[in-house]
Amino acid sequence: MVEAWQNKIPLSAIIFESVCVICLIIITFFLWKKYLERQKRPVLFLGLNFSFFTMAVFVDIIGRWIGYFSYPNISYLDVSYTDLTTLLNYILLAIANCFVIIFIDEVFLHKGTKFVLPFGVLNGLVIGLIIPPVIGWFSDSEFGLLREQIGVIIVFAVISVVTYGILAFFAIKEGVLNTERLPKIGFHLIGTFGVCLVLLFLSFAGDTFIIQIIARYDQGYSPFFYLGFALSILGIVLGFLGYIMPSWFKNIFSKTQ
Repeated sequence: MVEAWQNKIPLSAIIFESVCVICLIIITFFLWKKYLERQKRPVLFLGLNFSFFTMAVFVDIIGRWIGYFSYPNISYLDVSYTDLTTLLNYILLAIANCFVIIFIDEVFLHKGTKFVLPFGVLNGLVIGLIIPPVIGWFSDSEFGLLREQIGVIIVFAVISVVTYGILAFFAIKEGVLNTERLPKIGFHLIGTFGVCLVLLFLSFAGDTFIIQIIARYDQGYSPFFYLGFALSILGIVLGFLGYIMPSWFKNIFSKTQ
């Protein structure tokens, strides 16, 4: 176990993220189950958002597992699988951003391409900028490739924060204005989903910042890493409960009236 630690990927991080992936898969499964029952467009786009978000985390954890178990045959610093899968993670998250924007338009704005297209173009540009380093990884797979893309990552983080910030704003606003109890609760939960995702991206930004200034975390995996994934689970769960409103969830509030 001591030797395995030298690959700089903590086992705690792998286990924690793996648990998060399992939770995300379960929640996404139940969302698609609900879509098959309702066949509503907003549920479709929320399902696609959840799906690409889940795939992003799944791809990310694959890189960590490979990197962890490849040591000592392959050094973490010689071949960084996590650099590759994290870049792929950003591509999938950018696609997830596009679907949450469509969801926002379907539920709150109804402006069509005037609102959706600019965000789609921005996320498309991010994907276009990430693809070359992904291809370049196969000729230069040493640790550090990801850190060369800090500018792109910052731009992507800003776009993501704005995207989920818009979701939080309109959902909470609708919750405040709504006079019916269950819709009010639902919109507030959707808004909290947006807030959690904003905090997730800020947490990962905090992790990136800390590894630059604190030697102990020079390979990443600061407390912000764990906080970010915890927020992802909390946000997805609240988003699911807020929009889908399962019968058992409604019953809880009907009994407390």
